[in-house]
Amino acid sequence: MFQDIFTDTIITTGTFEAYDLVSFAGAKITAADAVVAGVAKSPNSVIGDPAPIMKLGAVRVKAVGAISAGGKVVSAAAGGVQAVGAGSNPFGRALHAAADGEFVTITFSTMN
Repeated sequence: MFQDIFTDTIITTGTFEAYDLVSFAGAKITAADAVVAGVAKSPNSVIGDPAPIMKLGAVRVKAVGAISAGGKVVSAAAGGVQAVGAGSNPFGRALHAAADGEFVTITFSTMN
């Protein structure tokens, strides 16, 4: 589920699934509190192909750890998002609470 407001195209340097967080380098983010370039609109299986990423909107992603409604989120090392905690790269807010492993809908902007 997603509500896309602004999409950009990147050249990929890695493979990823739809709704994965994507870095400015064009690969799936696998680090906690990484800078997020966008959220993949579709899967990518060919490195070097152009791929659309959402930079502004709402999307349903996996929660890593508990997330409170209205809480800021950052990237999680296992993919998905986690509560901001001591992170310095928040890019969205949870629209509802979610437990570890559940899906959470977030609003996000990577354009700031």
